[in-house]
Amino acid sequence: MAFSPQRYAQFTRLPGWLYHALFWAVYFGAATVVALSNRPIHHWTFYLQLLTLLPPDMLQVYLNIYILIPRLLFRRRYFLYFSTLLISVFLHSALFIWLHRYYTQHGETGFNYVKDLTLGNFLIQGLNIFSLIGLTTGIKFLKDWIRQERRWQEKERQHIQTELSFLRSQIHPHFLFNTLNNLYSLTVRKSDQAPEVVLKLSELMSYMLYGSGSPTVPLDKEIANLENYIALEKLRFGRRLTLCFEKKGDTSFLQIPPLLLITFVENSFKHGLKDKMGPVRIDICLQVEKEALLFEVSNPAAPGEEQHPPDHEPEGIGLKNVRRRLDILYEGRYDLQLKRTDDLFVIKLKIPL
Repeated sequence: MAFSPQRYAQFTRLPGWLYHALFWAVYFGAATVVALSNRPIHHWTFYLQLLTLLPPDMLQVYLNIYILIPRLLFRRRYFLYFSTLLISVFLHSALFIWLHRYYTQHGETGFNYVKDLTLGNFLIQGLNIFSLIGLTTGIKFLKDWIRQERRWQEKERQHIQTELSFLRSQIHPHFLFNTLNNLYSLTVRKSDQAPEVVLKLSELMSYMLYGSGSPTVPLDKEIANLENYIALEKLRFGRRLTLCFEKKGDTSFLQIPPLLLITFVENSFKHGLKDKMGPVRIDICLQVEKEALLFEVSNPAAPGEEQHPPDHEPEGIGLKNVRRRLDILYEGRYDLQLKRTDDLFVIKLKIPL
């Protein structure tokens, strides 16, 4: 099983002191096993005497982790760090040798392997404590690295959420601007269809304000929102607009980011009816496959757009935003194609479900 900061987070919900207690319990247990395997124990007091050797080890470890490393090593005061560490290890070794000698003189022969202040004994004790310092320092650096990774991941997640919210908020005024233009044209003509437009607009605003605030929404609701928008456009353009909205596959129980598809439909009206006075046909197809959603929109190409897809227009903020949203939501896992075939612009989108 691969290690990751996410898995580490599962083991960091208990109080910190509990992990320290567990570490020292394991360390003392290992020291006891080593002691039992190398020499005979004559009295149970040996374990109490062995336990008294634990506080100096703890003092040495915490001195290094919480004082020497942050105040000297991290501040690049290397000479002072290593000299202070060597002095503390020397004093620690001298204390250990003295305790071994004291316990040996009082009848516990289990400590007589190191009881004299000789260079060899200092080297043995020094290597022992340096091994412990190295182990605990490695654990500290690993813990700090994982904690830093988690901070960066949280910052990145917050940044992405903020950017997504910003991009989604940009859709609202862009969309409302187009819809209000539709309503204005009807009211100028004093059309009887104006009340129906107000009702549809109310439903659309309700969806944008209250139904699209979560990261994902039911696909059926997104489709209903598209149909409301299409109904408004049909009211605006009347009989000269022929629109086919085809839905394939089971859309129930599926989720999709809100307001992701409507930009493509908006652009089909914006560019499909641009500078055209006669009949216009727009085809929209939404197809649900096993693990993907396919969305295709085709509309007539406006004159003068032979070399440029719709999102290259100066006012094409909608498609630029939706591209950015797709990059954030489905990085490397979506396919968006904008191309011209004959006299049509065709937009094809494929996203995973």
